[in-house]
Amino acid sequence: MSIIGFPVKVIFDTSIYIPFINKGIAYPTAEPNIEKPILYMSTVVIEELYAGAFDKISMKLLDRMYDTFKSFGRLVTPEASDWQKAGKVIAKLGNKYGFEDRFLSKVTNDVLIALSARRIGAVLVTNNAKDFLKVKEFVDFKIYR
Repeated sequence: MSIIGFPVKVIFDTSIYIPFINKGIAYPTAEPNIEKPILYMSTVVIEELYAGAFDKISMKLLDRMYDTFKSFGRLVTPEASDWQKAGKVIAKLGNKYGFEDRFLSKVTNDVLIALSARRIGAVLVTNNAKDFLKVKEFVDFKIYR
């Protein structure tokens, strides 16, 4: 995927990073079908990664990853309008799929990641398309799975 040879902005979902971190790799390469990617890091994704890190090696790896994205100015943080839209989308998802607490708390992060990707014009790359496809019913964003 590329736009006539131009770089494509990409945000990896947490599901993309986990296998790399488990192998001690701080910076995964782009998907083979995405040419000239410019990688951005969602601050929601980095929070999820830190929350799942249980050892010092993983923490240091995440610190290095965070510092790298920060130094390049490629951290993407949900804005107030993203939070507002997320609340509306989550209400719609709850009405359609049920208000199970676990689903809604999990999907909140996915909605924020999708809204952030849309805001900067990035493609969201994930290995966990199931919930993101539900989000896509209410949020127009680019997804690669």
